[in-house]
Amino acid sequence: MLTPGRLARLRSGWTAVALICIGVLLLWAPDLNLPLGNSDDGRIFARAGIQARNFWDLGPLESSLGARTDPFIRAEFEVPPRTEPPPEAVTYAHHPPLKQFLTIVSVGALGDSPQAVRITDFLLGAATVAFMAALLRAVGMQWGPTLLALLVMVSTGFFYVYARMGISFSMLLALTAAIAWLRQAERPSRWALVGVGALAALTAMHSWIAIASLALLLPWLFLGTLKRRRSVADARSLTLPTTGVAGWLRRGWSPALTAVTVGALLGGLLTAGWLLNATDISELSERVAFRTGNDVSTAAEQVQFTFGEFLQRQWTFAGHELLTSWWLRLLFLPALAAGLIDRRTRGPVVVTLAVAMSLTFALQQGAWIHRLWNFPWVAPTSIGIAALADAIRRLFRGRAVRLRAPLGAAAAAVMLVTLAFVVTGSTRDFYLERPADAGAVLEQAQDDPRVAEAELVWFTSGIWTPRWISYYLDLPVWMLDESNLGHIAATDVILVRNDRVPSFVPPESMAAPLAAGEEYTLISAAALAE
Repeated sequence: MLTPGRLARLRSGWTAVALICIGVLLLWAPDLNLPLGNSDDGRIFARAGIQARNFWDLGPLESSLGARTDPFIRAEFEVPPRTEPPPEAVTYAHHPPLKQFLTIVSVGALGDSPQAVRITDFLLGAATVAFMAALLRAVGMQWGPTLLALLVMVSTGFFYVYARMGISFSMLLALTAAIAWLRQAERPSRWALVGVGALAALTAMHSWIAIASLALLLPWLFLGTLKRRRSVADARSLTLPTTGVAGWLRRGWSPALTAVTVGALLGGLLTAGWLLNATDISELSERVAFRTGNDVSTAAEQVQFTFGEFLQRQWTFAGHELLTSWWLRLLFLPALAAGLIDRRTRGPVVVTLAVAMSLTFALQQGAWIHRLWNFPWVAPTSIGIAALADAIRRLFRGRAVRLRAPLGAAAAAVMLVTLAFVVTGSTRDFYLERPADAGAVLEQAQDDPRVAEAELVWFTSGIWTPRWISYYLDLPVWMLDESNLGHIAATDVILVRNDRVPSFVPPESMAAPLAAGEEYTLISAAALAE
């Protein structure tokens, strides 16, 4: 029986948030078994899958706590074909380990499959919606602007493609929401402090931008506590101690700040321990220096870009295949301005904008190569959209109040139509479907006895960081060009991209493939080895 209380709960904003989370999962669910292919999706999930497999096959110590990538050999070490790679060439630990730990648990519980590799990241990605809602509500935003902001976020191609990969701003938003609440809480319970400490630890294990956000979130909590205590003292005509810096620190410090600090330190130590257990400090330093430069040297391009070229490329990325819609790009600056002007959203916008800018502009080499490095900009933009929508809502007063609902509904309809184009149009085709054909070809060939005889797999131009080849065929991979044709053995196999077939690949090999798809073909190397 629906009592008035239950009916009110069903009509609450949180019911709408839950429905959006479920809707996101339903949109992603068909891709749980999408083949891992020549895309960021394939590259990222294949690495996690290989490392999880090695954790269970080799054991925690031998696998460097899930950092080993055998049999995939990192190309930057330039290991010659058919030689034993050094340990560092088959180890990858350049990012905080939470994603990897979740994948290890999932694969251990559900078995070694693409579905098991993906499921935890899908759940965390969908939870991003709830975390954003919690943040906006914690700072005092009304439900209407909050729900519009959520729809803006999920309607972007960025969210549809990348939020599912476990590398988004999920934990950053969760901790920001918790701190927004703590800034207003006079005496949070002991269990709340334990929970927020655990959340801070997980945040420090999630991503580099999440770790960077802690440098801003801790002062934000301190200043919020200081402001709240001053307000309480003024209201009660109390006199706070003003004995210099020590008194100022005492007024701003709180058990909540202690809990967050301790949790962040614990998570940071676990992250540092995992990284340094598998990777030499000099390698990590070299990667930072490499990412901060403007020299790009990959199989795809050799270029030294200017700052102007860099800005143009990032803006092109933002509009590519509806990663962001034209109307959201028009609202980008107004939304950020509204978010910074509104006192309620100023702190979250500053935090999320600062880490997005640092990832893009401090690490320009990475942002030049990877579109996904622009994904964090969706967070401050969405928060700003809430502030902008709320400012517009407040303009409608008196009789004009009745226009709020239809205008909000019209805006929501635009976002849902945009999402429909993202899911059914070129965004999905370019970033997911077409690249997945490479993995589908490898799935066809897994049980072929000719593939079982191969010692390694070659790949040709147009294929990048193919960890997914090693994931499916359990073999090392090397790029094939005219300079290393002499290393080919007759039992080897070659993966070719159909629209970039090299001149040295015999037509008869393409005509009699081991497995073939619309975009990729796996052939025997026998004709090239003769």
